[in-house]
Amino acid sequence: MTNLSSLAKTILLNHINIFHDIKNNIKNGRPRSFSHTYILDRILFVLSTGCQWSKLPLTHGSWKTIYHYFSLWSKNYIFYNAYNDLIRVYLKIKPRSNIKIVDTSFVKNVFGRNCVGSNPFDRGRKATKISAVVDNKGIPLSFTFHKGNRNDSRTLFHTLSKCLFLNKGDSIYADKIYDSNHCKEVINNFSLNNCVSKKKHITTKENNRIRIVVEHTFGWLDKYRRIILRYDSHIHTFKSFHYLASIHLVGNRILNI
Repeated sequence: MTNLSSLAKTILLNHINIFHDIKNNIKNGRPRSFSHTYILDRILFVLSTGCQWSKLPLTHGSWKTIYHYFSLWSKNYIFYNAYNDLIRVYLKIKPRSNIKIVDTSFVKNVFGRNCVGSNPFDRGRKATKISAVVDNKGIPLSFTFHKGNRNDSRTLFHTLSKCLFLNKGDSIYADKIYDSNHCKEVINNFSLNNCVSKKKHITTKENNRIRIVVEHTFGWLDKYRRIILRYDSHIHTFKSFHYLASIHLVGNRILNI
């Protein structure tokens, strides 16, 4: 069972409580049968086990209530905002590093309706492409989501522009597919150092040692069974599962610093 650290849970519940305090001032409804803590615990159960919502073990009430709140919080960026707040805490604690690594990964589509495209590496089957920016320890600093048929190099601008934790002068590491004139222009526009592996050149051991960290990050995310395949029909819930998985990862990493 996946358990959040006390810090991660506190930050996430603060965002949830603030949202509902504002919402309750606008509209009154029937009292909840579940506490926010219990709802969050059941969402974490789905994330870690890959359980179907309708098969979710509950002490009382309906699984539809749990899904309703997960979808509501996802649409209102609760998980995204809590994730960014936790990253800010992490960056204050750890020694600063100017290394940022970028890469993408495919997630096979099962029920997704939007943000899907043909995966050229899987005989054209539908997939969602996830682009990540991580630090030198493999901690994900941002995610962006694209159709599976979009070229990696064409996702770079969107990926870097969505990362809130880039600083001028940071060094960007990536594999050889990002070695293009378009990517060089994007990196220069963000005032970053270009450390992308070069085509037709043998990658140095030091460069490869740094770049491969992002592969470890995707490996950590694969431990959360719900996001190994894309079962979520809407992209906002699929994104929220990734942010929640990252909240769990970062919260545990902070405990070990």
